[in-house]
Amino acid sequence: MAVVGGFLSDQILFYLGRRYGTRVFARFPGLAARVPRVQGLLRRWDAFAIVLVRFLYGLRIAAPIMIGSSGISPWRLALFDLVGALLWALVVTSLGYFAGEAVQYWVARLDLRVVLGLMALALVAGTLWKVLRVWRSR
Repeated sequence: MAVVGGFLSDQILFYLGRRYGTRVFARFPGLAARVPRVQGLLRRWDAFAIVLVRFLYGLRIAAPIMIGSSGISPWRLALFDLVGALLWALVVTSLGYFAGEAVQYWVARLDLRVVLGLMALALVAGTLWKVLRVWRSR
């Protein structure tokens, strides 16, 4: 499901960028300032950029629109986007699985009193941090 959802969303954003890219960039000047640089990188390393962009926080939504406006072939995008979606799904689900295994391993070995103590300590620390922020802002 992660592969299909990620792939389809990139394809939709690619075609939106292909058709409406200049209008989108005109509406968001901060994004428009980055377009020439990103398009230059895309012309040089398009396959690598298409695969890598999925892993870059903050560019995940804007990048397929930029790619669509750069003139890359839809078939080339589809091929490398599918590779990127497969890699991304594999990495994210593996990290989630192994993190869950690690948490389960440590939770099974913790005493309930330790867990409650850590929760109380986190609550006190969070409250103090919030109070200090309010106090400093005055």
